[in-house]
Amino acid sequence: MGKTRLVRAVCDDAVKATVLWGRCVRFGAVDSPYGPLVNALEGWVESAEPHELTEVLDAVPAAGQLLPALGGHHEVRLLSVVDGLVMAIARQRPTILVVDDVQWADPASRDALAYLVAGFRSQRLAILATYRDEELGTGHPMHSWLADLRRLPSVTDVRLDRLSWDETEQQVAMLLGDRPRRGLVDAVVRRSDGNPYLSELLLEGVSVTADELPADLPAELSGALLAAWHRLSAPGREVMRLLAVAGRPSSIDDLREVAASAGIGPDAVTRALAEAVNTGMSVAQGADLCWFRHPLVAEVLYATFVPGEAETVHAAWAKALASRPATGLDEVQRQGDLALHYEAARDLESCLEASLRAADLASGIKARREEAVHLRRAARLWPIVHGSDAEEVGLLERVARSNALVGDGEASFQAWSRALELVDERTDPLRACRLLRRWADSAFATGRTSGRPIAEAEHAVELSRAFPDSEEYADALAFLSWCQWWNNELELSGKYAEEAVQAAHRSGSNVALSLAYAVRGNADIHGERSDTDTATGLRFAELTGDPELIWRMLVIRHNYLTRRGRLLECIEPIKRFLAFALDEGALSVAVFAAGLLSHHLLMFGRLPESAEVIREGLSLAGLPNAGAMARLSAASLSVRQGNADVAGLHVQRAEELMPGLENRTGLFAQPVLAEYLIATGRPEQALDMLSRTIGTQYVDTRDADELLVWGARVAADLMEAARDRREAVGSIHAAYDELLSARRRMQPQPFELGGPDDLIQPAMQALFTAETARYKAQSPTSAQWEDAVRRCDTAGLLWDEAVASLRWAQALLDEGSSRAVVAVPLRSAHRFAVQAGANPLRQQVEAFAALCAIPLQEPTQPSPPETPGPLRSLTKREQEVLSYLVAGRTYAEIAKALFISEKTVSVHVSNLLHKTGTSSRREVAALAVRLGQTPRN
Repeated sequence: MGKTRLVRAVCDDAVKATVLWGRCVRFGAVDSPYGPLVNALEGWVESAEPHELTEVLDAVPAAGQLLPALGGHHEVRLLSVVDGLVMAIARQRPTILVVDDVQWADPASRDALAYLVAGFRSQRLAILATYRDEELGTGHPMHSWLADLRRLPSVTDVRLDRLSWDETEQQVAMLLGDRPRRGLVDAVVRRSDGNPYLSELLLEGVSVTADELPADLPAELSGALLAAWHRLSAPGREVMRLLAVAGRPSSIDDLREVAASAGIGPDAVTRALAEAVNTGMSVAQGADLCWFRHPLVAEVLYATFVPGEAETVHAAWAKALASRPATGLDEVQRQGDLALHYEAARDLESCLEASLRAADLASGIKARREEAVHLRRAARLWPIVHGSDAEEVGLLERVARSNALVGDGEASFQAWSRALELVDERTDPLRACRLLRRWADSAFATGRTSGRPIAEAEHAVELSRAFPDSEEYADALAFLSWCQWWNNELELSGKYAEEAVQAAHRSGSNVALSLAYAVRGNADIHGERSDTDTATGLRFAELTGDPELIWRMLVIRHNYLTRRGRLLECIEPIKRFLAFALDEGALSVAVFAAGLLSHHLLMFGRLPESAEVIREGLSLAGLPNAGAMARLSAASLSVRQGNADVAGLHVQRAEELMPGLENRTGLFAQPVLAEYLIATGRPEQALDMLSRTIGTQYVDTRDADELLVWGARVAADLMEAARDRREAVGSIHAAYDELLSARRRMQPQPFELGGPDDLIQPAMQALFTAETARYKAQSPTSAQWEDAVRRCDTAGLLWDEAVASLRWAQALLDEGSSRAVVAVPLRSAHRFAVQAGANPLRQQVEAFAALCAIPLQEPTQPSPPETPGPLRSLTKREQEVLSYLVAGRTYAEIAKALFISEKTVSVHVSNLLHKTGTSSRREVAALAVRLGQTPRN
């Protein structure tokens, strides 16, 4: 069997599962967003039990805005609705979502599939997506999508190879009911090339006793697909050809209208469809749509038209569709279909108009990928229809912006390049300035320039200098300031930034003001007004509503806050921006935001929050560096959750996206790679990598300081292991000394404060100091670790605080402290590890606690209505004391936790024994456990 039949057989066997089946249709270059998924969900709506339908729709109120059957108008962020509906259905019973022929899926559907399988949550959902690899030519977007998907957890790729001779013989025997003759099998293998679907078609009407296939079959394999069609009546064959031109499942009314233009009446169409269904060539889809049983049939039938013959049929389909306006996604699809039919009918002017209407509609519902596709077609047709003119330049600007917004940097660059070619600098210098500025930005983003394009920035300033009050002049000055800052020309950067602010105020443009204030704050990032300037730049950007501009200004604001040690202030603004970017369909910047936000959430130990953000990032296509950042966060989270193999897949994909990952700046790659190498038993490689790459962090030495902490951590681990095994430590010292020397050569000095509110650097320095003491085997070290825990707690670095708490407990034990003292930081680390799902850390803490015979369970008390009879007479304080006895606490620990004396604890325990009729604290604790009062893990 082929891919589709295999999946159907699997789904037929899954009798206790809900099956959602969506099929992608090949029709030109674009489909409406979420086409196959909407189709699958609509099928479920038609077949669902009333009570299940009600429960699911109640759980996802926005469902009515997605599904046409419920009157949807599609003005919401559809991905969240698709996800909500699928998960609500899966909560009813195990669910299988099938997307057949995903090589033809629209980009939004591929995003949704990636989101559903991205992991980091449990779900009773299996997703089966089929595709034909012969459809994937060089440069097909499926290649990158598949590469991303294969690096996600729980994804398996099953390849269906061509059938061998023996396998074909088995198939023929099953189809014909007996073992076939060798000559017949030879003929089938020769003509089908092992394709099981073609083999089945070739055998229609063939007897098992035949030695050969019928001689009258066409020599080409496409003839096998047309075998059933040749057996139709003449009107039936013509109606099927008309349907093939439609390109997708079509309504019977539309088919009748098209057929009428060819002189075929409505009754003849009905008879032809019945005939095609009876022969297995066509199938009904719902009550109104008809299509072919296999999409290959439509392709082969379309090929039966001689050149020019199909033009009138396309014109007829365009006429039929033009009379049936729709709304929302359906109208985007209708206009897209009209454009393709008009183009095939050589009505290029109408095609251009339909393409622009489709782009406008897609923009209105924030379907940005579809908008970009329609705009690209319009840009291709414009010079043919109208010739090159000023309006074409405006269209190309729109093409460039829309493609940049969805992460297609190459298409954006080509559009900027073409627009720049069409503009004469002498007659339209301001537009030339604007285009040159955007072109230069795009050239850098797509890797065409290694450094910031200062020459182009200077030329843009010269082009606009005669217009000192213009937005373009202010923008060009700001861009030049930014480029000079990247080249470390800080004095020049500040000079141009000051001029940009003055020009921006003269222009009155929010765009210019946002850029100017942001770059001035960036140029003087250590100055007093940097705080106000970067905040002002972001505020003006937010007034424009432009996601790309807002993101640029947010990054500058983020960089300022990071350098001042106010990193915690960055999280909420980036969270708000991510939600905004997703709502706006600004996928390229949304990926960047997800990568940056997830990195910070992991740094602050907020693992569950980071998991949801990472899912968003993994589901979106974007520029390679943004995708790599999301993958690195996924790798770090996987390591901390105990999934090192999964982390390896994410690291591998990040390396594919950004080769030479360990030497890149701004991606936070080195700490993640070090963490992954440690988790997979390769600490020597981690230390070597950190020593080699710390010099790349000259742009922001705070990143270098983070690498310094990781280096000290790895070196200390290696030294402990070497001392335990009585091994030489010379290579460890050499690698670590190289790391320290590389950092000393950088300015400013390690762990320099970014400002009076900087809490991050003191915490990092405390961690470094404690790890260095461990590296040198100094004793005592508990004071250093206590300081590290306290400073990490103040800075909100919960992950580092938990790790340091474990080290503190180990140091206390080494110094002879009592179990009660050791237990305090140990239980704190355990609490975090349990709440965050940090399984490796939890296992380390529990192993150490077992060694020290320290119970880790947290006390818990039953609520009053649930208190069992023997415990009902206890006072609130006695219940508290009992909960600590159940958790295994000593009198001293109970006294410290409840702020009472040990003597008072003893009195409460005596009362407990008397009221419960027990004779010891162990007996009363055991009674409480039997009655359901269990410690909390």
